[in-house]
Amino acid sequence: EVNRSRGFPPRKPSMAANPYVPAGFDPKAPEWAVDPAKFPADKEEKWGYPPEKDGWILSHNSLRGELDDFQAALSATLARLNGTAPSEWEVAAIKKWYKAHADHMHSHHENEDALMVPYLRERVKIPQKVEKDHELLIAHMAKIEKIIAGLSTEDKSGVPALAQAWEAYTKDVKPHLLEEEGTSVPLMRAFFEQAEIGKKVGEILGNEKAPKEELGSFIYYTGEDTFRNEFMVQEGIPFFVWWVGGFESKFKYYRDFVAVLITALKEGKEQAPKEWYEGCTIL
Repeated sequence: EVNRSRGFPPRKPSMAANPYVPAGFDPKAPEWAVDPAKFPADKEEKWGYPPEKDGWILSHNSLRGELDDFQAALSATLARLNGTAPSEWEVAAIKKWYKAHADHMHSHHENEDALMVPYLRERVKIPQKVEKDHELLIAHMAKIEKIIAGLSTEDKSGVPALAQAWEAYTKDVKPHLLEEEGTSVPLMRAFFEQAEIGKKVGEILGNEKAPKEELGSFIYYTGEDTFRNEFMVQEGIPFFVWWVGGFESKFKYYRDFVAVLITALKEGKEQAPKEWYEGCTIL
């Protein structure tokens, strides 16, 4: 298994063959511009890195990583339980991990809906479907939360129901991410310069109200080395911000208190002190 604390090549979505991009989509087409004369779509060539290294896509990679890891953890748990009810620590681990994911996902949506998309719409007509998809995903999450709230050591039906709901959730999340990557990201890069978007990236990374799971997951799935030596450099972030900006502490928290729960569920071994699981709720 890849050691994410040492860094690894990030997942690279296919930018050339994205089935969720409308046929004939051209981010430079005049119909996408709010004011073609004032804000022409001529910025893409000025960017210093390819789309797959963009922070927006890297943040999606962290969500995809969580989707896949929890799916694998649930599959391993189902096989281990073999029709029986989960143990107390398994219930607690599921609840604690999901709480981290939910906080991450809601904060990600807030970054898009309250910060990035309104800013982009000053120049470009970002598809309205972005917000509509978020409403659908939130509805999925509400169903999952209801199932998780009901998990107990007395109920053998809870984990199978959760696995089924998670599969349905994943099948809607992944196309949504790809659609954004194939439409919103190219539009952003066509109408905005790297430095302009960099300021917004800085706001997101520096948001003290954001849950630590969000940035922790971003670094974990990007890889510590890749984040520090590539992403921070590309965004012009001074090296010392790794320590003084809280990047290191959030990464270590995610690795040691969140990702470890996935490992525990996959291996069927309680791998954390009992106090880590205390107060496990989803609200």
